[in-house]
Amino acid sequence: AVLEALKYDTEVMIEEYIKGDEITCPIIDGKMLPVLAIKPKGKFFDIASKYEDGGADEFIVELNEDLHKEVEKMALETYKLLKCDVYARVDMLVKDNIPYVLEVNT
Repeated sequence: AVLEALKYDTEVMIEEYIKGDEITCPIIDGKMLPVLAIKPKGKFFDIASKYEDGGADEFIVELNEDLHKEVEKMALETYKLLKCDVYARVDMLVKDNIPYVLEVNT
């Protein structure tokens, strides 16, 4: 895969694969809304799962108190550091009670 990518650019980024549960943290005007779990109906959360009706289930998830505090802290810090305004969603993976920020959608 790296050799294939190098055909198109002189640099590639390699990331460790983390198998975990995907969550999203909606934020409006700097305030967290309930954390949502994202469960794709297919094997992967691909573009079809993300944008087609019925491609994934999203529902409010109850995290243990310590994990919820860490997720909220990380989501709000990410929102502020990237100077988000009004609305953003911070997507994360959780593996072994450790949250990892994936991306921010505004």
